Amino acid sequence: MIAHKYQYKNRQTPDTTTVVPATAEYAEQIRDLAAAAYDIEPALAEEWFSPAQYRSRMSHFPEGQTIALDTTHGRVVGMTSSMRFRFSPEVTFLEDWDRTTGYG
Repeated sequence: MIAHKYQYKNRQTPDTTTVVPATAEYAEQIRDLAAAAYDIEPALAEEWFSPAQYRSRMSHFPEGQTIALDTTHGRVVGMTSSMRFRFSPEVTFLEDWDRTTGYG
């Protein structure tokens, strides 16, 4: 699905949660949510899910980053993060994750 080619529709639900494109102002909340989801300690979460990494993803591929936002409290309660890269099934993929993601 190529959703980014279409106008984004407000998907507000009665319980005040809406899905919107992720923006840099929510990067810290996204990190905190990822750390809670994976049960990662704060020091390790900063290394694995730094706000700078999320901001980089948002600047390189904004249409691949969305959040579920509790509009009553202004809190991120869900998120997706995706990226694009060149892949060929004919070539063995040996690159490590950091290099694949451009270190963030």
